[in-house]
Amino acid sequence: MKKNKKNEKIEKNDKKSERSCTNLAGVSIFIFLLDKLSDCIYNMLVNGWFGRIFSSYSAEISSYENGQVVAYFKGTNGSRDFLRKIRMFLSCHFENSFILKLLRKGVHNLAFASLKSYGSFFLAFGIYTMIVYLIKKFLPVTGEANIDYMFIGIYVCLISIPLYFSRKPLATAVKSSRMLGAVFVDAFGYREESFENKKQNATSKTGVAILLGLIAGISTFAVSPLNILMVTLLFAVITLIVISPEIGVLICIFGLPFCSLLPNPTLILTVAVLVTAFSYVIKLIRGKRIFHLDLLDMIVLIFSIIVFFSGAITLGGKESYYAAVVSCVLLFGYFLVTNLMRTDIWIKRCILALVTSGTVVAIIGVLQYVLGAAVNDWLDLKQFSDIYGRTTSLFGNPNYLAAYLTLVFPFAIYLTFAAKTKKEALLCVLCDIIIVLCTVFTWSRGAWLAMLICLIIQCMIYSRKTLRLVWLFVLALPFLPYVLPKNLVARFLSIGNLSDSSIMYRIYTWRGSMNMIKDYFWGGIGYGTETFSAVYPTYAYAGIESAAHSHSLFLQILISMGIGGLVCFALVLVFYAQKSFEYLKAPSDKSGFMITVSSLVAIVSITIMGMFDYVWYNNRIFFLFWVVMAIGVSCIKNGNVRISKAQNLNMDVEYSASVDIDK
Repeated sequence: MKKNKKNEKIEKNDKKSERSCTNLAGVSIFIFLLDKLSDCIYNMLVNGWFGRIFSSYSAEISSYENGQVVAYFKGTNGSRDFLRKIRMFLSCHFENSFILKLLRKGVHNLAFASLKSYGSFFLAFGIYTMIVYLIKKFLPVTGEANIDYMFIGIYVCLISIPLYFSRKPLATAVKSSRMLGAVFVDAFGYREESFENKKQNATSKTGVAILLGLIAGISTFAVSPLNILMVTLLFAVITLIVISPEIGVLICIFGLPFCSLLPNPTLILTVAVLVTAFSYVIKLIRGKRIFHLDLLDMIVLIFSIIVFFSGAITLGGKESYYAAVVSCVLLFGYFLVTNLMRTDIWIKRCILALVTSGTVVAIIGVLQYVLGAAVNDWLDLKQFSDIYGRTTSLFGNPNYLAAYLTLVFPFAIYLTFAAKTKKEALLCVLCDIIIVLCTVFTWSRGAWLAMLICLIIQCMIYSRKTLRLVWLFVLALPFLPYVLPKNLVARFLSIGNLSDSSIMYRIYTWRGSMNMIKDYFWGGIGYGTETFSAVYPTYAYAGIESAAHSHSLFLQILISMGIGGLVCFALVLVFYAQKSFEYLKAPSDKSGFMITVSSLVAIVSITIMGMFDYVWYNNRIFFLFWVVMAIGVSCIKNGNVRISKAQNLNMDVEYSASVDIDK
């Protein structure tokens, strides 16, 4: 009996093992078939028509380099030597000029002045600010007393006390500080020896500092002390940018969303780009930086010229011209990034600045939604009554916030994959989650669709194994409505629902815009939304006359700049995609591969959003669009330089057709 029971147990165990083996075999066969299908799709993309079209950038740039246009601008050997002599002459005389020597001396004195000097300035400024308040308080004839002046004076005096009793040079104090040292050394790229005073010890200019503080304090009779402090801070920032224009690029990228805290965000960003460009040009004249244009850069330059002339020759008047000039200045950010951010470390600093500021913006947006401060504008309340508002964070409009986060998100994913420690990976994952949550709370369906598509594309390029998850996601789609929140599912499924008032508004705006295109197909109406608002009502459908733009990036470009502008922009996208895909087939390293993918995916995602909205209506998004593209281009250029150096040194370097992060 015992033997029979043992035999029965053995038979049951054998049957279970057989079932598990068959189940595993079935799963393995299913995975095997998925992998075969994935390989087939990848081979079709790489070796098929798509791969041939988007891998021909080298042939195009070779024709460009050997063409008549480049030959004309390069000139003969004699003209090149003549231009080189002119540049050397300007560089030599500028380097030895009195102004540059004076600037160097001033920067050195400010950097190595003792903290006591700065403490003396702020102490005198704070005391005289309070004195001015008291004079206005007891002598109303001198002006209206503002209690804020007294508080500012007290705060400045309190801050000046620890500075006054320190004899450290400012540079030494910055270097010894953990936070400021990290900012200046790790973020801004200052060398350790830059903080060492080779000429002398810390200089004490207490008398001069007190005199300047006295003048600044007395100035509060006419100027707010807060404005004086802002001007002082602005002077320090401009000094840093003049010393290193790369810092200006980082400040523009990081500070882009926070410009809305000031009265005119576009003006602030434009001035920052202009200061950075001025600093870069000075470095260029001195021979400290380079300027290079390849085929894609030339097309971007031509597009900027079209933008300028569409503002100069327009139906919109001065407003259109000013809008075109601002756009050209912001578009110059592309050339600043491609010519200044030429090393891996500077490219990664750009990405870190972008993701850090994006995470802060996302945190503000999430808190705004959770605390009930989200707005109910831009929402059909009849159809989506269970949605309690849309978050706007620092952009004032949920769609522009969503566009900003769409550009940031691929780089946040890159940092997650590139994390070297578990702590870094966990922090990056938290950033990803916060950015996704904030994007959800914008309730922007175009951003959801773009982010989902581009996340899949990004992961698929990173690794072929991602396609397994894509198939599983497709199989799980029917069950998602039972798992996800109902209002989120209803909002997403409403894409294409003509009963939604916002969708109908877009459709009729597109129809009215198409009526405009019939009359302004070749030359356009001129640049800027002011021009659009002036011309569009004539062609608009009843009730849609107040549309500020065409709600489509491509339609708006065609309306503003004509077919030439649209073709030029299309060439920018095509050449950029070709340049990226060609590099991805033979990347220099894994990090460069992932950065290029992130940049490409970000541009694809914002382009998808651009099909349903005019994402360039916000000038900060316009600037970031070109900066993100420039990050990818700069990474490709840096990788190609590294590959060519390895080939010139006859190094045995192998590059795979695609980099798989799983390996």
